[in-house]
Amino acid sequence: MQRKQSFINDKRRVSYLSAVYNRIYRGQSVLIEGEYGVGKTRFLELLKPKKLQGVWVESLFNVHEMLASILQGLNYEAVATYRRTPHHLKLIRNLTDYYIIIDEANDIEKRVWPYLKRIMDAHVPIVLAGLPKVRTYLTSQHPDILSRLKTLILYPIVVEDFILEYKDFESEAIEQIYVATRGDMRKFKEICTDCRDKAKELGHSFVDLNLVVDFLANLHPM
Repeated sequence: MQRKQSFINDKRRVSYLSAVYNRIYRGQSVLIEGEYGVGKTRFLELLKPKKLQGVWVESLFNVHEMLASILQGLNYEAVATYRRTPHHLKLIRNLTDYYIIIDEANDIEKRVWPYLKRIMDAHVPIVLAGLPKVRTYLTSQHPDILSRLKTLILYPIVVEDFILEYKDFESEAIEQIYVATRGDMRKFKEICTDCRDKAKELGHSFVDLNLVVDFLANLHPM
């Protein structure tokens, strides 16, 4: 598998991408689980299975809006009304050559889950991404749905990969930022950017450990 983006340069993500493709091509569904900032949304954006159209659906939608949104994403005219819901569900289950993506799955309304189950049972792949509490919820409320999902736990990209990416940083500086941000990749990248700006302000072409330690010491506790 050719890797064109530096984001997916660790073995776990390469393996996960392959696993998701295998599931999608078999008409099966996946749950991508991870804490805040590990890169779940970015991982979803990398999914480009051949000959299959991806339809992104907002997790905050109610049942009627979600079903209509799926059809609209497939270029069908669909109005989100209670009266049309059975028709929309039937049409969604009968269509082929597409898969559904739902980010922030922890926000899915509880009444939506049984509809997602019907869609999964029609071999329409659904790729969900959310916090660990999604699996906790499904374990207690919908173990039948959880049994239909392959769960892949996404961890932060390892420090070594960032050392390669951030070549203008001393390796110990990268490790210090990683520890300070507790694996939160959004915060990690934000602090790296701020440290680069601070280095430029000081006329430095390199971000060393001392600069990072001083910068972190002046931050509010995270």
